[in-house]
Amino acid sequence: MRVNIKRKANNSPDIIHGDYPYLHPHFFKLINMPGKLLIRCCFTLIAATCTLFFSACKNKNDDSANDAAGSNSPRINAITFLHDGKFNEAEIAFKKAIKTDPDNILNYVDLSLIYLNKNKFDEVEKEVQAGLKIQPKNTDLMQILAASYIKQDNKDAAQKQLNQILSVDGKNIAAYYMLSTLAKNSLDVAAQQYNLLKILEVNPSNIAVRMQLTELLAAQGKTDSSLYYLQSIKKIAPEFSELAAAPYKEAVALLQKDQPEKAAYYIQQFHKVMEVSRIYATSMAEIEPLALPEVNADFNDSRFTQADYKNNSTSWHNIRFTDVSQTLGITTPGISNSTRSVLALVDDDGTGNMYIYSSFGVPGSTSTHFLFKRDFGNFTEVPSTAGVDLKTEELAAVFADYDNDGYQDLFISTTKGIVLFQNRGDGNFSRVRKDIGLSEISDGSKLLTADFDQDGDLDLYVGCASTNKFFRNNGDGTFSEQAGAMNLALTAGAKDMDFGDWDLDGDLDIAMVTTNGSVQLMNNDRHSKFSNYTDSVKLSAYKGNAIAFADYNNDGMPDLFVGGIKGGNSFLFKNTGKNGYVVDAASQVFSDVLKNINISGVTFIDFDNDGHEDILVAGTTADGSKGLQLFHNDTTKGFSNASGMLPETATQGLHTAIADLNLDGDDDIFMAGPAGLYIIRNDGGNSSHYMQVQLTGLSYGNNKNNRLGIGAQVELKAGDLYQLKTIKRALTNFGIGVRDSFDAVRIIWPNGMPQYISDPSRKQKFIEQEKLKGSCPFLYAWNGEKYVFVKDMMWRSALGMPLAINGKDTTYAFSDASKEYLLIPGENLKPKNGKYSIKITEELWEAVYFDKAELIAVDHPDSVDVFADERFTPPPFAGKKLYSVAGKYYPLKATDGNGDDVLDKIKAYDFQYISNFGMGKFQGLAEDHDLVLDLGDKASGNNLHLFLRGWIFPADASINTSMAQADTYRQKPPSLQVIDKDGKWKTVIPNIGFPMGKDKMVIVDLSNKFLTPNDRRVRIQTNMQIYWDEIFFSSSLSKAPVNMHDLTMTSASLGYRGYSSTYTKGGPYGPHWFDYYNVSNGQKWRDLSGNYTRYGDVLPLLKQADDEYIICNSGDEISIDFDASGLPALPKGWKRDFLIYSEGWVKDGDLNTAYGQTVEPLPFHAMPAYPYTGEINYPFNQHKTYMQQYNTRKVSTDKFKTALNSGNKAGLK
Repeated sequence: MRVNIKRKANNSPDIIHGDYPYLHPHFFKLINMPGKLLIRCCFTLIAATCTLFFSACKNKNDDSANDAAGSNSPRINAITFLHDGKFNEAEIAFKKAIKTDPDNILNYVDLSLIYLNKNKFDEVEKEVQAGLKIQPKNTDLMQILAASYIKQDNKDAAQKQLNQILSVDGKNIAAYYMLSTLAKNSLDVAAQQYNLLKILEVNPSNIAVRMQLTELLAAQGKTDSSLYYLQSIKKIAPEFSELAAAPYKEAVALLQKDQPEKAAYYIQQFHKVMEVSRIYATSMAEIEPLALPEVNADFNDSRFTQADYKNNSTSWHNIRFTDVSQTLGITTPGISNSTRSVLALVDDDGTGNMYIYSSFGVPGSTSTHFLFKRDFGNFTEVPSTAGVDLKTEELAAVFADYDNDGYQDLFISTTKGIVLFQNRGDGNFSRVRKDIGLSEISDGSKLLTADFDQDGDLDLYVGCASTNKFFRNNGDGTFSEQAGAMNLALTAGAKDMDFGDWDLDGDLDIAMVTTNGSVQLMNNDRHSKFSNYTDSVKLSAYKGNAIAFADYNNDGMPDLFVGGIKGGNSFLFKNTGKNGYVVDAASQVFSDVLKNINISGVTFIDFDNDGHEDILVAGTTADGSKGLQLFHNDTTKGFSNASGMLPETATQGLHTAIADLNLDGDDDIFMAGPAGLYIIRNDGGNSSHYMQVQLTGLSYGNNKNNRLGIGAQVELKAGDLYQLKTIKRALTNFGIGVRDSFDAVRIIWPNGMPQYISDPSRKQKFIEQEKLKGSCPFLYAWNGEKYVFVKDMMWRSALGMPLAINGKDTTYAFSDASKEYLLIPGENLKPKNGKYSIKITEELWEAVYFDKAELIAVDHPDSVDVFADERFTPPPFAGKKLYSVAGKYYPLKATDGNGDDVLDKIKAYDFQYISNFGMGKFQGLAEDHDLVLDLGDKASGNNLHLFLRGWIFPADASINTSMAQADTYRQKPPSLQVIDKDGKWKTVIPNIGFPMGKDKMVIVDLSNKFLTPNDRRVRIQTNMQIYWDEIFFSSSLSKAPVNMHDLTMTSASLGYRGYSSTYTKGGPYGPHWFDYYNVSNGQKWRDLSGNYTRYGDVLPLLKQADDEYIICNSGDEISIDFDASGLPALPKGWKRDFLIYSEGWVKDGDLNTAYGQTVEPLPFHAMPAYPYTGEINYPFNQHKTYMQQYNTRKVSTDKFKTALNSGNKAGLK
């Protein structure tokens, strides 16, 4: 058998390449596949002959189905023939399989593929139609028929068939990809682009599609869009190799220079290098025709098909676990009678390509360790020359991507300290020998990695025999030990730990059993502080050896299981929320079985995919009886012992881990025991339906969450079933039993950002959405026809936002109320029934304290433009000042720091932005970049002003927290330089300010700033993510008359509205814009809890700034009308613009914002700082009547916590 190993360009309509067909769907992925993945899929078929169709027989009631799945069944014979390359024999065997088991749809699929390869198109049609009679909406068969039409050059029929697939399954990305390929071959660029974009709607993390879009858009000369997709690949993919980084950098530079023709060559070179990467191969496998997710099931041919079940239940009793250790190449020679082991496991990309690290020994002796890697199906032992080589006693190990480069690094705790091996991404590890802050500890027996301070990177908590250690990840490759400062040192160390959000407040808490056996719960108070909640949640009376978090009763509250000390009881604790944990009566079942086992580990595992968490317990026994125990969760009947389905070859366990080894939808067991390492495969757990969830956090230019989303909370709603799981690995399975569809998924990322997906697909990759969670309220105005978004407002307030952290001291943003005047162009505000009507909405994760509003009409000659200075500056703020411009001049030249011309980007107010700078590590942080403007001879006089219109993508409180932990990352506000007498650049304005949000004007007074008489160049330097639109200057401000008229506010009411749909204004580098008339409802954010202003009339609260303000929640809207009747008529040749004044505060719900969980403490004008302390308080007595009359609407987080669990799917986006 010979197939093309290297992927070739898909330049023809044929979807088959190679001398032999891809007969079984496993073979479909052999086509166009890089070598590693190809060999792996070949192994898939080899291993599959052992246990194929185990779960297929579970879906049938009749005996013939069971016979058909037997060891000598025609189907297994057919699969064996496929493996041997005997395709004619396979054809005959599949025909027999159909006769034996006529209802098994997979036989029709595979036989149709054989005929497709042989170009027997009539036979293809016959078998497809026969299969469709059994399952009329089987999209696998429809795809085969479409492929047949393509091979027959019947494009119309193929398109019709593919569109029929999409009418059945609107998220079928293989169909979209086939349509995009047809369009490409027909030179239909628009259709090709449309179908590629449809794929990204379903699977936004697919870099192969993003690569194709990059090429396609560059060929069309759409440089901004091409650049956007090219840079997005860097956000998603692991860190590039040097070979890929070089053409990528050249392509980016040329696109930024607006030279797409030259960039195309480097884009293609980058594409070629990426084609051989694992992430690219995975992306192609997701979209190529009939590349069904199940084809990677190495050992099990059962699938999540559109099966018509004859019954509505599956039996977990038919499931078995098989020891496949030796079959897969796992051997640990010389290991016996170990009393100490280490086990670490990672599948870093959700494709089954794993690393397993284990070691064995007895206390006081050097450990024998093994590192196994899986790329081609079997595991191979990685030699010590690959970098991992220790000769010491090992206590614990864990894989974690500490530097967020997309490759999982290996931490090993030894009696000589913690050793870190950095994963280089090429199959090798290198030991980090420099001091990175992992202090020398000799007794760390448990390693826990997650983002415990909500700053976007993974920290390391070490359970020690003495005092626990907490190593905060500083984000620059170093760690700082903070256990004492964070209240995590404890008086007793920990022998086992787990993390979860026990109180559903959005941060990760830690449960542990200490070295003396006591159970402890450490509550995350945020701001790098934990509190011991053990007593308050009623856990102090219990002891154990091992502990784990999970929601076993599907009520949305993380419960606890504690494996007891030998001779003692084990406990299943139900989380009751405010009333703490209570012991479930099912605990007796565990105690009866486990009392004589020396328990060393407990794990929740839904082994039968019924949607309810089962429990796996690992331990050893003195008499050699089974120490590995499995308990099934029936939910109605309780827990029962299911250990009989475990293999007799693996009875004693020291450590266990779970992962979906063969990507077949059920979790398998990995165990390190006294006699070595075991892999115990789950056979039949996937007979129930399931969803596979994989998260991708954005890195480059974002870094708000770790790449794998470790610590995220994922909720799934499927009919009457609700589940909550904490992400702790790359791929997480959600079983749903016999239910055949998914309603919705909600992800709560580690930084607290919620993400909603309705009608998700079975194998779902979720990419972090690049959206603001906090900013400011939105201003809409009536333009004579409709309400339009104008600007965001109250940008000068960021209550509780940390700016710098120095030890225990934190510097927060200034506490002054935002006082700002914003310009509303006259065309955006017209009278409506004699009133000027505006809407102010709160749509982000914030609480707003709105104290005063004013509207001023600004009348002036239409030969003059007026502007307000809308830049962010610290207090004191500028008052009501307008800048009138009659002579508006654009620079003669505008270049970036490389000398590239950007003048066209700034010569018009058109929402086309200068974007030719690289992103930095974080959102809001870019690479250092310059903008050089030559103003020319007209820039003269002592009244010279520079006007810069643009927008900013800001950092947030958590990003500030992360940046403050190291000196590597600092924001540099825009500075302005001019040429001095020596011909050198000299800073004359250290901080010119930056736009206060979206579409804002920054006005810089350049009077007397030039240091030479004839050189009118200015250079603006920054590393902030600022996008400039229009830039001009005026040599003298106009003295034309400007008449201002204060308008009377006639009404103001507060009510609930919801959330506007968003889009990007002006292209991929434009700001988010909002459609007032496309609104969604529901519980979008985790609200700040407390008392908000009741709905209704709020006019008295906006008339003066008196600390009696409207308190708005997310989703609220303030509707304000101003009397237009008293304004004078405009003289001929005049126009009317407006100023809106607002005063108040904004506090967002970021996990690192001070008091970001509550409305209180309330701000007030006289407060010296926020948060305030000591005797300082809001003057409640003075404002008692106001509080009682207005602030009576109580808001809690309950609706957010139960948004999916309650069955309310409104507003899930």
